[in-house]
Amino acid sequence: MAKKGVVYCATGSGAYLEAALISAIALRNLEPELPITVISEQRELPTRSLSHYGIDTRSFAPEELPAEHLPFLSRYLKTHLIHLSPYEETLLLDADILPHQPVRDLWAALDQGDIAMVKDRLPTLELCDHVSVEEKQYTLSQVAPTTAQYNSGVLLWRKNAAMVALFDDWYQEWQRFHKQDQLALMRSLHKTQTQVVGLPGTYNISPIDSAPLLARGERIHLLHCWGGMVGSGQFREIALGHCPRAVETVAKLLAATQVVEA
Repeated sequence: MAKKGVVYCATGSGAYLEAALISAIALRNLEPELPITVISEQRELPTRSLSHYGIDTRSFAPEELPAEHLPFLSRYLKTHLIHLSPYEETLLLDADILPHQPVRDLWAALDQGDIAMVKDRLPTLELCDHVSVEEKQYTLSQVAPTTAQYNSGVLLWRKNAAMVALFDDWYQEWQRFHKQDQLALMRSLHKTQTQVVGLPGTYNISPIDSAPLLARGERIHLLHCWGGMVGSGQFREIALGHCPRAVETVAKLLAATQVVEA
């Protein structure tokens, strides 16, 4: 098992596969030596071509996966990554993350604990507005309203017994509602009494929050294009402005895969 690396889950529509690959290629340009793995059920996953960029793949046939979880497959895989990641220390990046700067310094956070994340834009449970009322009320029955909410789109952890227990419980908590994963993670963190190492906000920042920083010439590391930007095409537009070569490379890889399949 490799010491450390980055994992992407590229599931669902072709747009998410494209986004994850753009992100992975952009990251490879910033981090030439960092191991990267893309996990997907997509038949269009260009495994052989990605290997030329030092990007490994792990693919699943749809019949290998639980049918009831297919609508939210990315969350199913995310809560199982402790068992799927080939690394001792894993950095998960969601498909809608766009790297702007190297990420190697992030691993220093694991000197302080076993898991690290950035706080969400809505940093506490009481402010959370992205889940059903039912799930929020259930979570409030388990933890205090001022409990910190972390954004799991960028998630760094070290594999050990404590993290296996956390992820296994996260999966069980996610199964209660089978939709978003962050409040399920909040409940599991509380139940297992796991302390989260806070990462700087620039490692998981929205386009809205990044705009004034970039205007001042400050650095951001990982831009999180959440809120449907992948499906709407906005992610691709942002990537074209930031890393056009990565977008062009992925377009060629996917086109070549489709030609081979035809």
